[in-house]
Amino acid sequence: MSSDATPLAGQRQSRREIVALQLLVGLFLALRLYFDLTANLFGDEAYYWMWGLRPGLSYFDHPPLNAWLLHLVSLLTGWAPIGPRLLTWLTLAGVLAIFANWTRRLAPGEPALWFWRSAAIYLASPMFFGMTMIAYNDHLLVALCLLAIHCFAVFVDRTETGAAGSIRWLYLAAAVLGLAVLSKYNGVFVGLGFAATLALRRHLRPLLRTPHPWLAALLGLAMQTPVIWWNATQRLASFRYHLDDRWGGHAGQINWMNPVNFLLLTVILWSPFLIWPAIRLARAKLTTGFENGARTLTLATLVISTLSFLAISVPLGAYFYWNIVAFVGLMPMLTKFTGKWLRLAHYAFGLFCAALIVCNFAVTPVGPLVGIRDPGSSINYGWSEVATHVRAAEATAPTDLVAATRYSTTSQLGFALGIGNAAKLSPEHSQYDYWQADAPLAGKSAMILVDENDDSPVMAFLREHFATLSEVDKFTVTRFGRDLYKWRLFRGEEWRP
Repeated sequence: MSSDATPLAGQRQSRREIVALQLLVGLFLALRLYFDLTANLFGDEAYYWMWGLRPGLSYFDHPPLNAWLLHLVSLLTGWAPIGPRLLTWLTLAGVLAIFANWTRRLAPGEPALWFWRSAAIYLASPMFFGMTMIAYNDHLLVALCLLAIHCFAVFVDRTETGAAGSIRWLYLAAAVLGLAVLSKYNGVFVGLGFAATLALRRHLRPLLRTPHPWLAALLGLAMQTPVIWWNATQRLASFRYHLDDRWGGHAGQINWMNPVNFLLLTVILWSPFLIWPAIRLARAKLTTGFENGARTLTLATLVISTLSFLAISVPLGAYFYWNIVAFVGLMPMLTKFTGKWLRLAHYAFGLFCAALIVCNFAVTPVGPLVGIRDPGSSINYGWSEVATHVRAAEATAPTDLVAATRYSTTSQLGFALGIGNAAKLSPEHSQYDYWQADAPLAGKSAMILVDENDDSPVMAFLREHFATLSEVDKFTVTRFGRDLYKWRLFRGEEWRP
């Protein structure tokens, strides 16, 4: 009787854990939904929405795929606040579908338990929860990179086991990777992981003497034609921006704290509780061919991407989320190597961070509650109030243009007003400069949303370019009785280029 009871007890325990994990995943999803329904669009989210209203071959800041998809979303939803973030739910569904496929390959005996563990581990990583919840290009990059990794891992497994049809998976991986790079340039590091895997695995090296890997690489490169053509016709503007202009003359100035900060933030926001499982994965003796090939690919991508950004961070600085592709392929593989207490610690850490992120951007900024000024969070509040003040000022004395002084605030103001033609008036270079070149501003009046001080370079810029500039309104956005952000409205007459 005891021999029969043990498996039965194990099944009951697994069912209890699955239910608990489903509730945990549901809680993460509820936090995401609350954020979507209550948080104003971030500056870059609204900026990309404006891209979607003007489909182009490419854009100053990023490749075009996310903008193309947002254009389709805008046709379906109009200016509904949920519109820009709708795609994040579709890409999340895609990620979880790939997780389900991998759990059937890696844990055929307990696919349900392993799937829910993998989903919870993924959502509990602050990096993946935060960066894929916000409608930046990253959510699309993550989903497409994971799909490309999946296709390449299937190719490796089929090639090494002699299964038929392996080559088509190589071309499919290249095509999907091409889409990933059309989302964000750092998808190229997954391609470098593909190349390293071909060189590192003995059974794959002979393929390098065939045309297939090279033709697959050409396919991925050919998919970048819109970006290459746009840059060729715009004096390499996007490439120059990322390689030089964005650093503001600081390139080449060595700062050894940059890589330290980059590494610390990467570890903390990926999750410190996943470091040991990743080490165990690297050291383990794996039993299945699919898992073995996927490990080579994911670890190669991790090492190449992380070392590259560490090197870049020394003279230039690097943001932790640029390295998100380093961890994409690892996420569905870590369940096997994450013990009970590490999983629980990771879940608790991730839930705390997720709640903090949502509270900070959808309820009230956390910094001011503890005496820390946080304008980067505070600026995302009160945009309906901002729109009300702008409409009131325009009703009193209409102008030719509604404008702001940064690409981000111009986009947020445009979205709040439901208009796609708000103007960006400042020396800051952005996609707005290309749009506004097609619609000259000379001689026009403008209602300008300003958050800069009177002695700022931006205010000097406005005074230089308008015949007259006068303040017509000022107001403060508050939350729960606390002042969050101060705005002013200026009326400018007769813009002079």
